[in-house]
Amino acid sequence: MLYELKHLLFDVYSKSIGYFINPEKRIYWIYILTSIALATYVFYRHSRKKNPNKSFFSFLFPKENLFSKTAFVDYAFLVFNAFIKLFIIASFSYAAKQYHYDITESLLHNFGLPSKTYSIGVLTTCYLITLLIVGDFSYYILHLLYHKVPFLWAFHKVHHSSTALNPVTQYRIHPVELIMNNLRALIVLTIVNAAFDYVNRGYFSPQTYFGVNILLLTFNSWGANLRHSHIKLTYFNWLENWIISPFQHQIHHSSQKELYDKNLGSKLAIWDKIFGTLVKSKDVEEITVGLGEKDKHYKSFFQNIINPFKSLFNSNY
Repeated sequence: MLYELKHLLFDVYSKSIGYFINPEKRIYWIYILTSIALATYVFYRHSRKKNPNKSFFSFLFPKENLFSKTAFVDYAFLVFNAFIKLFIIASFSYAAKQYHYDITESLLHNFGLPSKTYSIGVLTTCYLITLLIVGDFSYYILHLLYHKVPFLWAFHKVHHSSTALNPVTQYRIHPVELIMNNLRALIVLTIVNAAFDYVNRGYFSPQTYFGVNILLLTFNSWGANLRHSHIKLTYFNWLENWIISPFQHQIHHSSQKELYDKNLGSKLAIWDKIFGTLVKSKDVEEITVGLGEKDKHYKSFFQNIINPFKSLFNSNY
């Protein structure tokens, strides 16, 4: 019994606080350091000029973003959702592995072995581009539905209920949405991985393709943790047509209703550009984040768990 409890606690730790030492997770300590480096640039290049009396430490670590009630709700979700991942989502991952195998076998059965082979460089590049485009587009579509379908918005609004962003806010996700997010990711990964497994005659392994790790490393190192923060890091105006900057994502969290459903892309801005949901940093000066008048219903962790269900029957929530 004691052994099982220790094992459970370790699993919960690895899927929550352990993210800080896991290079596959955005809040990995090295990515935090690169974000601090970028925040230093923002401070000395912009913020210090506006508020010369403010210290760098108070700029970087404001109490309202890290030690307020809304911040502790973020931290609670990080730990609570570890249990959801262990007891529900883990079973989906097991099923995805089986579907991966079935899809690859079906392709081999119907089309036989591919007649042409490709170099590891070509396969890595194609896999990287395919996963980026398919993954980001599917993310955009699901995110758009979260904002347009009332049933889905009821649960997604939990992520938007934070009134002071910090890097852990990305894990402020209602369990219902968490399950849907992971289903989307697993479907994309299963189909893309199975297709490339077939093309590479069964020897494909994403872990061996350094290009995938480069994509993750680049995204997480270049200010990904500032997306959920108070630090206004923008990109060149032309670049924000292609890649979502940290401040563009902060705009998405604005309490202004006209900005709720803007900048829905994960990494790429091209889908927002195509479908008319793109707002660039130059068009917005300052923002406040949260749900506006409905913030009062989403102050505690318990409220964020229960009130989405209440909102399905009562629009006041």
